[in-house]
Amino acid sequence: MEPQFAPALEQLCKLLETASRELKTQIRFALIGGLAVSAWGVARATEDIDFMADSQPSALVDKRFRDTLKGFLDQHGCRAEWRMGGHDDPIPLLLRIDVTRSYTGLSADVLWAHKHWQRAALRRSIALNVMGRSINVLHPEDLILMKLDAAGPQDLLDVQALLASPPVEIDLRRLKRSATRVRIRKLLDTCLRAADGKTRS
Repeated sequence: MEPQFAPALEQLCKLLETASRELKTQIRFALIGGLAVSAWGVARATEDIDFMADSQPSALVDKRFRDTLKGFLDQHGCRAEWRMGGHDDPIPLLLRIDVTRSYTGLSADVLWAHKHWQRAALRRSIALNVMGRSINVLHPEDLILMKLDAAGPQDLLDVQALLASPPVEIDLRRLKRSATRVRIRKLLDTCLRAADGKTRS
C-alpha cells in the first residue's frame, strides 16, 4: 500500500465534511470496498478508496449541486469528475476524485446512493478506526448487501470472508431478511455455503 494512502484518505474525508458544511448541503458518506472489509477484521489488500454518499438534495437530480461540489473540490487541489451511467447502469452516478496536488496518482470513487436501502445503509453506518482516523463504515450487513448487489468476483470473495469470520454486529436472520427484500437471497445463500465450507476446512 502506498505510504501516501492514509493521509490521502484523511484529506478526502475532511474535504467531504468541509464541503457539506460550506455548501450548506448535508453530505452523508461512508467507506465501502476493500478498506471497509478490512475495517471489519478481514485481511484485505487494496489500493482503492471507495465511498458511498448521499446528499439532500440528491446529486442524482440536482445538476447545480453537482457543479458546485465539483467546483469546491477543484478549488481544493483535486480534480473531480462526475460519471453518469446509462438508463440500465447499475451505478447511475459516480464521483471520481483525483487527489492530484498532494498525493499524485491516488483517487477515490464515490458511489452516489440511488436505492432506498442504500440510503438506509448510510444512516446505519458506524464510526470505526481506519488507518488511525475515525471514519464511518457501512454496517457489515449492509456492506455484504452492497457487495452481493455488485456481484463481482472480488465482491463475492469478500462476502464469503466476512461470513466465514462474521463480526459480532452481524445478525444472520436479519441479513437473510434484508437480502430477500432486495432480491439477492439466493446469492447470499450461495456465499453462506461457500463460507461454511471454508470454516470446516
